[in-house]
Amino acid sequence: MVKTHIKQKVVLSAMAGAIMIPGSVLRVTAAENTEEQPFVQASGIESVLEECYETEVKDNIDLYLVPTEEGEYLNMAFSDTGDFTYIRNAPDENSDWVGKLYEDSAAQVLEYLDGWTKIRSGAAEGYVPADTLITGNEAQEHAGEYENNTVTVTANVLNVRDGQGTDTNILTQIRMDEQYQVTGDPVDGWYPVTIGEIDGWVCGDYVTEEISYSYGETKEEEEKRIAEEERRKQEAADREAAGISASSAGSTATVGQAVIDYACQFVGNPYVWGGTSLTNGADCSGFVQSVYAHFGISLPRTTYDMVNSGYAVSYEEAQPGDLILYGDCSHVGLYMGDGNIVNALNSDKGICICSATYSNIYAVRRVL
Repeated sequence: MVKTHIKQKVVLSAMAGAIMIPGSVLRVTAAENTEEQPFVQASGIESVLEECYETEVKDNIDLYLVPTEEGEYLNMAFSDTGDFTYIRNAPDENSDWVGKLYEDSAAQVLEYLDGWTKIRSGAAEGYVPADTLITGNEAQEHAGEYENNTVTVTANVLNVRDGQGTDTNILTQIRMDEQYQVTGDPVDGWYPVTIGEIDGWVCGDYVTEEISYSYGETKEEEEKRIAEEERRKQEAADREAAGISASSAGSTATVGQAVIDYACQFVGNPYVWGGTSLTNGADCSGFVQSVYAHFGISLPRTTYDMVNSGYAVSYEEAQPGDLILYGDCSHVGLYMGDGNIVNALNSDKGICICSATYSNIYAVRRVL
């Protein structure tokens, strides 16, 4: 892994007779516009700089390092706290908290105050006590300790397994654009990750890997995260109560996701009444029938017959690949997850993606 580092440079500007250093303004009167050039003694500049370095400006100047061409950033800081410190809406211990800065978090310094620092960490912006941050040269020295090796999910639904390979047990599932920390070295294209309290493996074909930093979160983000964790726990409890193993449920979801991935290749192609061609044109039932035919599954030709295919599930239980039928069974689409379907909608839209609740749902059928 190649790491880049900031090479420290301090730029001193002497424009219009002023020397600007963060935290202090020292002015030198500019000469009048005459033919005679002004003369500033070098020893005078040196004494000014020496005076500045003898003040607390010396402690702040590293916050304003000039970045090199290596692409480093300005004003980065890292948390130096226990589990977390509150990010507040004002530099006051009694002010409301708007977010949390965790022990492994990075932040951007926005303003340096007396005893407080204004920061932005992720979407959270506010004030934290200055002694809860590592800044300047020290931050540069410790940056590597805060780096995370993460993966971001690129599939709509991705299985997390207890080993490397599709023949291992499914522990849970994660979704598109979710990001998780890699806990070790990849093995045969599989990455070890932690999902809440679950340690498992994900296939590298469906994630992108990157080096990143952890950030704080807003109060609203924390509430949403906790609610999602509770939802997953409840789903696991419901499956256990119904006698459904995570492995069997995940197997269906895996095939269903493959169906959706295949179907989405044809988005943008035309709608043709009575058609069954995924490239030259299909109507709603022809589209669904042809997609499933690719996987060796035979479905009836019309929506009125498709409503009897497979078995019924509720919309709340819908998984990728399920058939969603609408109105009086006059339309059908394939559920993608996240409240969307892919379907051959009409002659104007063609094969497209739209909300699964765009019209009244008549039935949800699982054929896998």
